[in-house]
Amino acid sequence: MASLYTAHVAVRHHEVDRFGRLHAAVYLRYLAHAAVEASAAAGFDAAWYAAAGGLWIVRRTMLDVVRAVRADEELTIRTWVEDFRRVRSERRYEMLGADGTPRASARTDWVWVDAASGRPRRVPAEVQAAFGAAAENGREREGWSAPPPPARPARSEHRVRLYELDGLGHMNNANYLDLLVQAVADTLEAAGWPFERLLETGGVPLLAGADVEYLEPAVYGDVLAIATWFTPARGALDAHQSIVRAGGERPLVQATTRWRWTADDRAELDLPHGLLAALHPLLAA
Repeated sequence: MASLYTAHVAVRHHEVDRFGRLHAAVYLRYLAHAAVEASAAAGFDAAWYAAAGGLWIVRRTMLDVVRAVRADEELTIRTWVEDFRRVRSERRYEMLGADGTPRASARTDWVWVDAASGRPRRVPAEVQAAFGAAAENGREREGWSAPPPPARPARSEHRVRLYELDGLGHMNNANYLDLLVQAVADTLEAAGWPFERLLETGGVPLLAGADVEYLEPAVYGDVLAIATWFTPARGALDAHQSIVRAGGERPLVQATTRWRWTADDRAELDLPHGLLAALHPLLAA
């Protein structure tokens, strides 16, 4: 665990939902915050990146929520670089509560690109050396995969807004998770399971994990078409999704999110009776 860095964040009131739990996309924002701090602490701050003419972009994020983060928590995020492979680097994270117990773990696969062209470049040797990996030692990357969609998956659309852009003028990677979560909620409602009905089951849906692969950036004004389909998992529901530009076929983002039903973030419930039957037309082929 070379070059371990520890970041600290305090959950703010506007980052939690009506149940006092951290919104899904905020987990990813905390990861990015820790990664930027870790880079600067190693000597690679904004000035260094400007001089080098390169920058990191996220290619894939895998998140596992062990226990939902709650309002007013003080979190510790331990992060380190796991490996380098040509133009890519995997960073790992452990998110801990104030009592030291795990809240979440994650890994992000970053790609080093030319700041002017956006094309991938080989990771500088000095970056590899600074993070304890003088030679490339990374494993081959496996892409996102999911069961094939049914003939007619659920579909929704979203127009990219100004406030969703990052410093490069692209849709911020964390904002995609907001879109994916909303598309799941919209799909459940269209299947006869609006949020109010879910609450009547005695529990609430909890994001237990996410695997999001970013392939191409969306920019301001793009209309994004989101396809959603499902597979049942043990005590959970997996939502598989693909985002393309409206009228196009090439995916910009591919993702799977895992959902569990819980009464208090610890006591897990069975999926609501009748939910899978309602979603039968949207189950994977």
